Amino acid sequence: MKKANIQGLALITIFLLTIFGFFIFTFVTPSKSMSLLENRNLAQRPDLNSENLLTGEYSKRFEQYYNDQFPMRDTFIETNSRINKNVLRQNIIDDVYVSEDGYLLSQIAEGTSADAKGIASGINELADSLAKKNISVYTALMPNKPTMMENKFPSYFPSYGQKNMDLLYKELDENTHPIDSRATLEKHMNEDYMFFYSDHHWQAKAAFYAYQNVMSEIIDKENMKDSISQYNDYSWELKGKPFYGSDARKTTSANAKKTDKILVAELKENHKPYVMKWGIKSRSGLYNTDFLTMEDLYTNRYQAYLGGDFAQLTITNPNQTNNKKLLVIKDSYANAFVQFLVPHYKEIHVLDLRHYNKMPIEKYVDENKIDQIVLLNNINSIFVTPALTNFDHPGQGENQ
Repeated sequence: MKKANIQGLALITIFLLTIFGFFIFTFVTPSKSMSLLENRNLAQRPDLNSENLLTGEYSKRFEQYYNDQFPMRDTFIETNSRINKNVLRQNIIDDVYVSEDGYLLSQIAEGTSADAKGIASGINELADSLAKKNISVYTALMPNKPTMMENKFPSYFPSYGQKNMDLLYKELDENTHPIDSRATLEKHMNEDYMFFYSDHHWQAKAAFYAYQNVMSEIIDKENMKDSISQYNDYSWELKGKPFYGSDARKTTSANAKKTDKILVAELKENHKPYVMKWGIKSRSGLYNTDFLTMEDLYTNRYQAYLGGDFAQLTITNPNQTNNKKLLVIKDSYANAFVQFLVPHYKEIHVLDLRHYNKMPIEKYVDENKIDQIVLLNNINSIFVTPALTNFDHPGQGENQ
């Protein structure tokens, strides 16, 4: 009996020492500001004052802080994922399906006709209004990875990218100049490096084929004298360190059979560098190569394209003399795409309405003397993010 009591006391002591050890370790180690695995900012230690104590805000925020800064948090998350995969045999984590060929595919929820009409109405109104000023709007919705790989989803976990695209295109008016790139991409889906295995974005190659489809229609309708760039006009090279992308951050590396690398496209023809400007900052070139060499495997290397998402970005092409200005309204899918548009314009303005909130789009067009607009949003984001089509009051929609 005594032995049993001693064993029980020992277990309790070990348990308490472990809990308090973790607690003390959390206090004596510097707080992490961000989790690359979860792609979010982590809670920081709250200020201790009488107001926070009396309202209960301190205990609430401290709990968030302790959970976020728990020692070896990422290790525990990945260990749990390995148990779910290898022991419980799960192939669906959150909204991501782990396919047999190594692709991680985020499910697209089913939209409705009412959803499509609501989204289309904002685009139609903008296009109709700008048509009176002889400014063309081109709606080039991007078929994302789960849309182009919809056949990989099992029947018990369907995805609805194709249906949602059909619903939305059906509601768009003539003035929106809808451009559908699905058939174009389908011709190349047997090629390597079209989409990432572990990230929800596309590679530059898929973006290039979509560009050829979109720009050919713009050139035709606008009577531009440009010619479409060909694949061999660029050098194509996988660069930087391997990484696990956004879908792997949801499921962890336990479910990622393959890492990815960024496919960099560079014009072979000599040209003066393009200049990017955002706020008071500027940079030559369209890639931020810093993201290619960061050590952490969960680094968001897709940010190498343009340097990530900016509320407002201007790209100047010193090689172009046509003085044409294009406005791209986009989400992150456009980041790999915009580089191919740049040779055709003197100036490209890029707005991400998830972050931009300075003025209505029509006013922006007037003030910056924009000639054409292209909407470059992937089919999932435009359904789930109202801000992307809130043209009258940008920045006031619900961002996702």
